[in-house]
Amino acid sequence: IVMKKTLLIAGILCALALTGCRTKFDTRALDALTSLSQITPAEIGVAQMAVADSISLNGKSASVEIVADFPESGNFFVINNIREWMSEQLGGTYAGNTENGQQLLDHYRKSILNNMREDILPDLPPIEDMACYENWTFAKFHETDKFVTYTCSREGYAGGAHGWFIHDGQTFRKSDGRRIDYDIFRTESKDELAELVKDNIFTQYFESNKEEFTNDLLLENPDFFPLPETAPLFTRDGVAFIYQQYEIAPYALGLPTCVISYDLIEPFLTQAGRELVNVSRVAEN
Repeated sequence: IVMKKTLLIAGILCALALTGCRTKFDTRALDALTSLSQITPAEIGVAQMAVADSISLNGKSASVEIVADFPESGNFFVINNIREWMSEQLGGTYAGNTENGQQLLDHYRKSILNNMREDILPDLPPIEDMACYENWTFAKFHETDKFVTYTCSREGYAGGAHGWFIHDGQTFRKSDGRRIDYDIFRTESKDELAELVKDNIFTQYFESNKEEFTNDLLLENPDFFPLPETAPLFTRDGVAFIYQQYEIAPYALGLPTCVISYDLIEPFLTQAGRELVNVSRVAEN
């Protein structure tokens, strides 16, 4: 069942392997701006970056790997917001220049590994070859002339019965770098939107298996179905809603996920949201 669910998520949210121009944005160009309309919706150029490291302590080991489609060219406001979002996902402790992607990732490589050395490895049981790890992947997933969506996947093991896995992301408006969240939906429509998500989780993720859906949901009030805690993701085929492990279902059922088409989602959107989806595509998989 876990493999089936994992393949479904992978099919819905297959990361893009995109490359792009590495030309730096000249911040002096901002001096001449008088309106956001003067900022062109250029494609976000990325450079693939990666850091990895490992340590060992008393026969136990720890490793970390961070891979990222680091934004290097395009609208300054957008790439700056993406960089800050990456840093915040990783812990929000980096105080350097966010234009330096390798330096940013290296900061968190050291930080994560140090945390494992001080707080995790000493508490692992004295079993030979015991290992813990943490792997992160940031990917540019989908882009149009109005928005760009990034995904963030991380997994790890820090002792216990099993590891952990988180998959979410963020959509950014290309005119100003705004992070898209549930405020893009009309306030009075949230309850109806939650019911729509519930129906699609049932049909898409649980494949209309009523028994599995009703018996395994971890909800205190079965009559109330919450929206995911993580932000909705604007994708090629619609808006993706992703529930994390244990959020509404047991660990064994993975990450309940659905994608609702833009035609169905449009009535719930604010005007700003509708302007985002009535677009031509720039880059997609």
